[in-house]
Amino acid sequence: MIILRNILAIITDPKNTRMFLLGGIVVLCILLLRQCQATGDAKNEVYRVENNWKASLDTIENYIDANGNAVAEIMALNLSLEEIENELEFEKGKPPITIIKTETVIKEVIVEVPVFILDTVINTVIGDFNSALTFSDKKEWGKSSRTIDAIIPYETSDSLISFGNASIGLEQNIFLTASLIKDTKSKELFVNLLTDYPGTTFNSAEGILIDQKSKAFKSLQYENRKTLGLGLQLGVGLSGEQISPYVGIGLNYTPKFLQW
Repeated sequence: MIILRNILAIITDPKNTRMFLLGGIVVLCILLLRQCQATGDAKNEVYRVENNWKASLDTIENYIDANGNAVAEIMALNLSLEEIENELEFEKGKPPITIIKTETVIKEVIVEVPVFILDTVINTVIGDFNSALTFSDKKEWGKSSRTIDAIIPYETSDSLISFGNASIGLEQNIFLTASLIKDTKSKELFVNLLTDYPGTTFNSAEGILIDQKSKAFKSLQYENRKTLGLGLQLGVGLSGEQISPYVGIGLNYTPKFLQW
């Protein structure tokens, strides 16, 4: 009974009115923020479903940009970890943020390459040859390059020409950028592929942006949360036989099940 009287006295004390008013405002602000977050999450889910529907119907588009680069674009998916957990393996505690897969075809025609005759003994697995045709070519395009060289052994006997197995060396340095972009107005996601290597065609591509607000992703974040923290403390506490409001800064412990 005495405790109840003390509580009523604290509540009705004009000195504490501002403190309780401030506490009420803080609680209302928290509730308002939670409601705004819930509304925002619902709106984002609508955008996500609409984007995925459009992406499922989209086809890849290849074109050459103003700088001569081969470019391809296709809409990307926005999926949760739950939706891809059976198709993708990842290290626990390190979920992917974006996933991009692509299939490319390179068709290059090499023309006007000088061919030389090499008069020397060429040793091969099927015998020795006294001559060989050789050629080499190197090209550079921006950040990409290609080097090819070949030796084709042969020998002549009367009116016959016998060829041995050719040795061909090919080295390619292909610069490729793959980016996942988002239209700020329509909220649509796109995969953009670009390379300066000529003759490149992107046959297919798939892009996925992982929804960081999904339950599985939040669960991983929840597991990594800390229980100890330094922060601002505001409330009503019991000090001796008196109950009074307090404001302070201190170290606090919060179990994970009480965190939200």
